Amino acid sequence: PTIYAIAMDILPIQASAVPCERVFSSGKITVTDRRNKIGGELMEALQILKFRFKQGHSLSFTHGLNIGEEPKNLESRAEESPEEISSYLASLK
Repeated sequence: PTIYAIAMDILPIQASAVPCERVFSSGKITVTDRRNKIGGELMEALQILKFRFKQGHSLSFTHGLNIGEEPKNLESRAEESPEEISSYLASLK
């Protein structure tokens, strides 16, 4: 068990520091002086999103939905928590 634990600590180490340097450089570009309080989860999500854009993937908030489904989704959410939606609409006035 001890040798296995040591091997699992050592084997994943990359032979080159270049990919690691790229990750830190990309992170430095994401976290600026104005965005210095980004948490770990958000930083991870932003890095993944940036990688996907560089790979040519697009971002679609309606992928998989057709025009007929969206109003139904909104109506069902309004029925689940009408007070939240009412208070939100009231705050807009």
